[in-house]
Amino acid sequence: MSEIRVLGSRALRDKDFEHVTLPEPWMSASGREFVHQDPDVEAFRRTVPIYCGDFDLTVTCLERKNARDVGFERFVANCLRDQLHGHGGADPEDASTRFHFRAAYDLQQLAGMVVEEEAAAYVASLPYGAPIEVLWDFSNFGCLRWDWLETSVRLQGRPVPGTGGVHAPAVDGSEFLPRIFSHAEPDVMHQDVHAIREHALGQLKYLPDLREGLPRDAMAKLINEDILALSALCHRHGTFGEAVLPGAFDPITGFFLKARDGNSRQAFIETGEYFYEVLVSTS
Repeated sequence: MSEIRVLGSRALRDKDFEHVTLPEPWMSASGREFVHQDPDVEAFRRTVPIYCGDFDLTVTCLERKNARDVGFERFVANCLRDQLHGHGGADPEDASTRFHFRAAYDLQQLAGMVVEEEAAAYVASLPYGAPIEVLWDFSNFGCLRWDWLETSVRLQGRPVPGTGGVHAPAVDGSEFLPRIFSHAEPDVMHQDVHAIREHALGQLKYLPDLREGLPRDAMAKLINEDILALSALCHRHGTFGEAVLPGAFDPITGFFLKARDGNSRQAFIETGEYFYEVLVSTS
């Protein structure tokens, strides 16, 4: 793997940058929704949600051939400035003009950024040195979970568990079930999906009796349907990671790690074809 250029805040703080119009996020997600540029990926992850607690995820991809005059530092500076403005920061008088980064960004946040040595150690730890690994690490994206069954039975009005111990009537026969977990690495291919299916189905026999007599084969049917969708994604794109992110396994050539603590993980990534921002916040 070639040497990766790791940036720190010093690469930004005393420079002027031209404004860049950033694309709409490639994907965004929370504990309640998932939006993706590929409708098939979106449909899969809405059925099999990301398991990351109460979180917000945003991934931005800028294809470099469509922005040939934009360098990595300029991309990072614009993303950070836009993020600050989106959270109540100062709005530049004219977004089309140059801006001084130190003046446009909060100095206290600058002081709290991850130092280059920590960022270099992190990116060096990635086996492939690829953007998709950052997404998987930050968001637990590979975790697959099944914890409720929607269409197997019609038990209208039967109580189902709700939040805070409160029970609510079932709607269209929904029943909450014990959670079943499996995992898909970013390099999972079509021929690997069978093992994921067997791992998930194998957990059914360890579940206690399903409440209200829900049959286990109904849960197995749901898992099989979702695994077929995952298999189709891998078959079409090569791997699960390539279905999720363009240029997923392209080697990282530039890296800027803004935060990587318990509640905030934010990284900027450069490859030969793309600039990326991966932002995950949890509570």
